[in-house]
Amino acid sequence: MSSLFVEFRDFFFTAVPSFAQHDLIKKWCNPKLIVENKVTTLISGQDNLSSNHAVFCRSQAGTYRTVQKFQLTSYAWCFHFIFYIKYRSIVNATGSTPSVLFIQDGRIRIIPSLDYTNRSARGNVCSYLSQDECHQWTSCCSAADDCCQRQFALPPEVNDTCGRIWDGWSCWDDVAPGTKNYVPCPLFMPFFSQSRSAVKTCKEDGQWVERTDYSHCVDKQASICFYEKGIETSLFLGLGFSITSILFLVPAVCIFIRYRTLSRQNRVRVHINFFMALIVQEVVSGLWDILITYDKIKSSEVFQTALMKNGPWCKLLSFLKIYFKGCTYTWMLCEGVFLHRLMSNAFSPPQSLHLIYFIGWGIPLVFSGTYAIIRKTLSDERQVSNIKLITKCWTFSYKATEWIFDAPNLMCLVANLIILGNILRILLTQMQSHPNEPGNFRRAVKATFILIPLFGIQLFVTLYRVPISVEGGLEYERFTIIVDHSQGVFVAIVFCYMNGEVISNIKKSWRRRLSNRYFRFPRRMTISTNQTMSSQADCDVAENDVVPVNFLNTSNIKRPDSREVELTESIGSNGNPAGTTREGRKVSFANYPPSHLT
Repeated sequence: MSSLFVEFRDFFFTAVPSFAQHDLIKKWCNPKLIVENKVTTLISGQDNLSSNHAVFCRSQAGTYRTVQKFQLTSYAWCFHFIFYIKYRSIVNATGSTPSVLFIQDGRIRIIPSLDYTNRSARGNVCSYLSQDECHQWTSCCSAADDCCQRQFALPPEVNDTCGRIWDGWSCWDDVAPGTKNYVPCPLFMPFFSQSRSAVKTCKEDGQWVERTDYSHCVDKQASICFYEKGIETSLFLGLGFSITSILFLVPAVCIFIRYRTLSRQNRVRVHINFFMALIVQEVVSGLWDILITYDKIKSSEVFQTALMKNGPWCKLLSFLKIYFKGCTYTWMLCEGVFLHRLMSNAFSPPQSLHLIYFIGWGIPLVFSGTYAIIRKTLSDERQVSNIKLITKCWTFSYKATEWIFDAPNLMCLVANLIILGNILRILLTQMQSHPNEPGNFRRAVKATFILIPLFGIQLFVTLYRVPISVEGGLEYERFTIIVDHSQGVFVAIVFCYMNGEVISNIKKSWRRRLSNRYFRFPRRMTISTNQTMSSQADCDVAENDVVPVNFLNTSNIKRPDSREVELTESIGSNGNPAGTTREGRKVSFANYPPSHLT
């Protein structure tokens, strides 16, 4: 464990913000990351309001009628909460403007004003910090401003409820008594993940529990007590299943394309496109987990991570992740629509797939493109007093705009569920028309289980995200990861590797390959043997041939240098048709004495 993380852990266990009262939290196997609502250090000047219907901003330090007072106090506490490890700071709110006292190089220093919107004050604060630390502090201040504006925008509080509050890092809305509430972990803190949530509990009497639990935001809690609750394990689990799916899907696509008898079928073409959507979706998801999430939870330099830099490629990767995830849902719908069309009207199958191609690849582009334009236009970045505030690669939601792509995906699943029900109705109707045929019920049940991964019905159990902090939340998260990333394995096995046509084509190819392999060598042997026997026969004939002397009239023969004469052999006694000849055999006279030829 790095020394930086040891200090970071000790800070949470001792310093945020009341360090003397929680020594028991230091125990290694009972970690809690704390932010208190009631602060025991020097605080004064807050406007304590008794009316729940007044317009105000509330923080862990008190309730303020004016926005400016809330802001200046929150800015000071942001500095204290983030940098207590480095400076052992104390907030002094006795004056009109809150200040911070801290120790640097053995000397007590004072920052009189922490108004980050003032360039001079911001420069004074950041002179003690690194560039990354300055970004952390200004991001916390900006989040506090947003929380105050949100508190003003909410309707008046209801009695006996836990009221809206800024706890120093996160903003909490009004909630009913006896409930647990969740907000995304603040990304301006090192090692925090955007996929986890902080937890704050509202007691039955309508009062907040003093501590906000941020323990689930830090991945390295897993290494403290050997209890695997870290994000890293979940990331590698998802990456492993993604790679497995790709390894199953890529050969399946190659098989479909390799055999023309398969690739010409519209049903197989739909399978190919669905498999391609799954492959690209798994690749993009893996890249996001490694390049964005893993980078964020492992880097101590918060604003040097790809997520916080908010570069164009990061937003492009976010867009591709949304688009190809939508493609998997629409192609699942296309699979359902195509199969339903075949079963309901088997004698009139679809002749063209242009509409299906548009649904599969075009519809997701429409709603993902719309979402990207809205995020780019409305919430990509904003400027506050010459400070650019970014939205972290569109990681957090913005006014429920995620429903732009979540709603179509959900509609695809609902439509496929209806299609599956109708397919079962058709199968049951056929069973009633043939009640005495054995195995009908078994085939219907088998067809149902086969179609579940193809139609994505299993994804219904992963729609609701159970918070990690609740009992069984971690197990459910990993179950969700397995279900989401293993779909490609099942569809590749069922619809390719176990498909009868695919198996038949592979067997034919294998037999043809074996035939070419084992018969090519005997054929060569046969040709070589025939040539050898023919040459031997020629030699035998040459030895036994009697050439009449009168036939060899030397006056009519042009003797070549090799003394060879080309003869023809008549074949009629060995079963071949009479009159056929074999040409090209040469009889050599090189060994004959010249006197015999005179």
